[in-house]
Amino acid sequence: MERHLERNLSGFVSGRSSPILGKQRAREVSRVKSLKEVMVRGLKICLAASAVLSLAFSVYSIRVTLKRSHHFDVAVREILGLHYVPESLVVMRIQEFEELHKNLFVLDIDQLRRSLEALPWVKEAIVQRTFPDKLTIHILERVPIAFARSEQGTSLVDEEGILLEYDPNTSTFDFPVLSGLEPELDQASLARNKRRIALYRSLIQSLDESGAALSRDLSEVYLEDIGNVCVIANEDTVLVHLGIENLQEKFRRYLAMSRELKQKYPLLDSVDLRYQNQVVINTAGGKITNEMN
Repeated sequence: MERHLERNLSGFVSGRSSPILGKQRAREVSRVKSLKEVMVRGLKICLAASAVLSLAFSVYSIRVTLKRSHHFDVAVREILGLHYVPESLVVMRIQEFEELHKNLFVLDIDQLRRSLEALPWVKEAIVQRTFPDKLTIHILERVPIAFARSEQGTSLVDEEGILLEYDPNTSTFDFPVLSGLEPELDQASLARNKRRIALYRSLIQSLDESGAALSRDLSEVYLEDIGNVCVIANEDTVLVHLGIENLQEKFRRYLAMSRELKQKYPLLDSVDLRYQNQVVINTAGGKITNEMN
């Protein structure tokens, strides 16, 4: 027993650690190392956050400076694509926005675009800014394809069925007059107008096939019934029912027989050519006659 105690004491005196002390020292070293890693990681995070905040503040300062700088105020306006739309109307809309923010960085070009597209005759507007001080407006105008008669009077109409105001004193258009289009702008009315315009364009295409160019002989086109297009020829008063098929053939038939029909029926009011080998004659007196053809 005394010899065993002496060996332990001699081992302690000679500097050799016991297994228990070795494990405790290893845990302390690991704890210190982990603490050091946490501190290093935290320092990196703080430095990164500081850099991000510094960058954000710099960007914010630059943005504020640019938005307040008169160097970027609109000085040049370029307006392209105008033919029917008065330039004064476009300039007026631009000035309304410039009164709020003239600086190109602040000017709301999307809102300006929507405002311009609300103008009559404007189908699409493209707004571009060229720094430091140039604003460019590209206008795509609606293209009229016919006159349209409605309760509000006579206007022009484009290929989408949109009614367009015009000045008859300065107009140089030479189009047939369409009846049956709706002046309302709700989706249902616009959809019906598009179908009627499609019928009108089909009529024009048919009459002009093979170089016939018969569309120039049209004065009025009635589109109330989507299943039956009716026309009145130039310098004529007779309403001709054509249906929706073989339109050129039927219109040619009427032109060929119109003089004879008018001589035979002085009060001729309408001619219906929708029936095969048959012509239905309606006179102003209300008399209806079927003629074989």
